Amino acid sequence: MHRIGIDIGGTFTDIAGYIDGTLYYAKAPSSPDIVQGVLDGVRMMLDETGVVPGENGIEIVHIHGTTIATNALLERKGARIGLLTTQGHRDSLELGRMKRSRLYDFRAPPESPGFLVPGRLRVGISERIDGQGTVVTPLDEKQVLAEVQRMIDVFAIEALAICYLNAYVNPEHEERSREILGQAFPDLLVSVSNRVNPVFREYERVCCTAFDAYVRPKVVHYVRQLEKGLAREGRGARLHLMQSGGGIASAEMTVAKPVSMFLSGPAAGVIAARYVGRASDRGNVIGIDVGGTSTDVCLIRDAKVQISREGRIGKYPLRVPMVDMETVGSGGGSIAWIDDGGGLHMGPESAGSVPGPACYGRGGRLPTSSDASVVLGFLNPDYFAGGTLRLEPDLAHGVIAELGSRLRLTPMEAALGMYRILVSQMAEAIKLVTVKRGVDPREFTMISFGGGGGLYAAAVARELGVAEVMVPRSPGTLSAFGLLVSDFETDGVKTLFIHNAALADVDEVEAEYRRLESHGEEELDREGLKDVPVRHRRTAEMRYEGQAYELEIPIDEPFDEPARQRAVDGFHEVHGLVYGHSNTARQVEIVNLRVVSYQAAEELPGEALSGDMPGDGDDVQPATARRAAFPVAGEVDAPVYHRLDLPAGAVVAGPAIIEQADTTIVVDRGQRVTIGDDGNLFIHCLD
Repeated sequence: MHRIGIDIGGTFTDIAGYIDGTLYYAKAPSSPDIVQGVLDGVRMMLDETGVVPGENGIEIVHIHGTTIATNALLERKGARIGLLTTQGHRDSLELGRMKRSRLYDFRAPPESPGFLVPGRLRVGISERIDGQGTVVTPLDEKQVLAEVQRMIDVFAIEALAICYLNAYVNPEHEERSREILGQAFPDLLVSVSNRVNPVFREYERVCCTAFDAYVRPKVVHYVRQLEKGLAREGRGARLHLMQSGGGIASAEMTVAKPVSMFLSGPAAGVIAARYVGRASDRGNVIGIDVGGTSTDVCLIRDAKVQISREGRIGKYPLRVPMVDMETVGSGGGSIAWIDDGGGLHMGPESAGSVPGPACYGRGGRLPTSSDASVVLGFLNPDYFAGGTLRLEPDLAHGVIAELGSRLRLTPMEAALGMYRILVSQMAEAIKLVTVKRGVDPREFTMISFGGGGGLYAAAVARELGVAEVMVPRSPGTLSAFGLLVSDFETDGVKTLFIHNAALADVDEVEAEYRRLESHGEEELDREGLKDVPVRHRRTAEMRYEGQAYELEIPIDEPFDEPARQRAVDGFHEVHGLVYGHSNTARQVEIVNLRVVSYQAAEELPGEALSGDMPGDGDDVQPATARRAAFPVAGEVDAPVYHRLDLPAGAVVAGPAIIEQADTTIVVDRGQRVTIGDDGNLFIHCLD
């Protein structure tokens, strides 16, 4: 089976392929037409490898990471939707939790997503199911049909969300509403809470369901267009898409639950960082992914990706599994600006791919971080993105000089100031996933990836006191590579209140886990990978009695009395790690049971990861030299090396610049580079 992974960024589209036992990488400017950009990436990889889909039983699995759902929300370009709720609860989406991040600001904007469904499109339906799942008031089917007909006729809604009270216990009324609406309005897209987020807490559940409906038409259209395009590009191509929790899913599983695609774009990079770190015997790593628009940072402990079950999109709750990461608006296209007090800032606004930074020569007129890197001498104008885009140094010097004149600085001083601000912003983002959570970043290896990671990673590590930075063989396309090594996953959850976990009925809990596992196996048998065994990860969301938030605890299989005690002990231990204290005398509750059913991705052989390595050689000579300004070394004639010319065991002392097709690596004075046997580059960052 051949696999192609495509990750679309704001500036570049990254492509990785695993074809006939060999890894291939490519990078191309992103297209405004995202569907066409994906198809162009597939065509590029097929042309490079000479593979003809459909011949001799060849099967292409195309795996794609996208921000289509995230962008629809951030740009407020989702569908016009209606909402059916239980009578008396129509405004739960607007009321939220009555919390305010700025307590004394009486003009603060709403912090609940009422914009998703205006009041006139929120309808209370006569029905009621109690907390034990018993029907108290039967569903008024005529009212359901009449209200939806009104919303279609008067407001031309494109999708509908249904979130009835206690549907997570008994989904009978939601499923019946979905059934009769499917018969009456077959073209109307419907999201129901028991399929999107079947757990308790009404506000979070209605938010998740409304978000699902809001992006559903756009996601369904996008996926169907991709499927049609892939059918033209090659027979046998199957479409898989990255989910926000770091697993991949089929096209059908994705359109069934579009909300799972929120923030899925950066997730593949985290999976890839875990994979290459583990392959180099580094299970504790900090990932820093510097792209054209932003920098994403993540923490990986004991080779395990951190997953959040209580995610957020902006300031709104989005209760789907998400890879835990922080994002800061600092990337290759970040625009420099000066505030009213004369202070210099970087981002979060980005020049994007078009017009892009001034040095792209596409009409950009604002100073960006890429322009600063050209002025500092870090980037080679003739070898940017492997030579696919020639930079215009004169344009970069022009916009930086104009910025410098406003700050009363030379162009070089202004560029170095921009660079230092970006380094500081990236370091602060890393502190959010480490220091803020009681983790010492100095005990971790930093993995640098993304096209811009090599420019900043060593400087960020020095600021944080991190001793080692690892740069994988193809860091600029690592997120696309992550798509190739992500597991195929589906997530199942069941709310089951047990007020004393130490006395939980083990037979009842085991039966619920087996039901969740059976459902996951059925879904993967239908939509998953062929001839790959299904495995399961069990967890329980637990808390101390009286707490409002839960912690996710691994659960042993089977759930017998020893496993029950290990779960309680594990909760106390995790609570101590997360909050700095625990109380074994307090009663522990179980709230939700969760099962991740997955099919493990194929492990790639080591030689595929390392690629062709040059022969051994102690005498490593630079390819050239150029004038560059470093934060520590200052302005010097820096040796420039080609990474693919560096053999295993090679050592390069800073200041130096190391170039490769998909990134440029900056090494300052007091730092040293070594090349590992597996082809990974290691920067020893501290003097």
